[in-house]
Amino acid sequence: MSKITVTTIAGATSGADANKVKIESGDQLGVGTTPTHPLTVNGQIKSIGANGETVQLQTSSQYTGLSFVGSDGTRDAIIDYDHTGGFMTVKAHTTGHNIRFTTGGYSERFRITDNGVTFNGDTAAANALDDYEEGTFSGVGMSAASGGAFTITSEDNAYVKIGKFVKVRIKLLMNTPSSASGNITLSGLPFTANGTQGMYIVYNNQSSSYNYDGGFFVETGTTNAVKYSYSSSYQNVTGFQIWMEAQYITT
Repeated sequence: MSKITVTTIAGATSGADANKVKIESGDQLGVGTTPTHPLTVNGQIKSIGANGETVQLQTSSQYTGLSFVGSDGTRDAIIDYDHTGGFMTVKAHTTGHNIRFTTGGYSERFRITDNGVTFNGDTAAANALDDYEEGTFSGVGMSAASGGAFTITSEDNAYVKIGKFVKVRIKLLMNTPSSASGNITLSGLPFTANGTQGMYIVYNNQSSSYNYDGGFFVETGTTNAVKYSYSSSYQNVTGFQIWMEAQYITT
């Protein structure tokens, strides 16, 4: 049985405002609905600050969340859960506003900025981590400055990208052409290089004297120009293998 029920509000009809505020015997307060908890509200909950700032709790069939609204009425930030998509969103609405995570004494450890993620209070755009990615890639090719074309029969390539730093592993099995000479170009790196950088050959099986050698260079502004000095001693080798490791900076 209800302890107190307010059924009318001044200036409105009782039919339209039935059960606006209801206090049940179990010390449960309902606003706009019959209470099922100590406080049950049908609609939006709003807390208003001295200067007009508000915190609003609101629900819908899809979202449940908090909105933080400035004194000028602008919604500055939200925290909400999408019941349909199954994810939480924390968002600073205004460009240049950040999300910070701190420990005791407000010592900052982690910040999300417009440029990415920074650590320990660093806000420099150049130091923001804006990407992590890993995967495989295919379509790598090789060609010589002159002579027949290389035929790649098998490849096994993978990469890890952290920000602008790229680490690649390339494993190629091919038949080398006869009469090839000059530089050869390896094409199909997963990301464009922002400068000329070295690339290291872990192993090739042309002859023992060429194992563990280097010589490839990732060329500026490309994904497909790693060059290697190629001589006649490499001609007519079947089952030619190159295993490569490289790390370079992308744009």
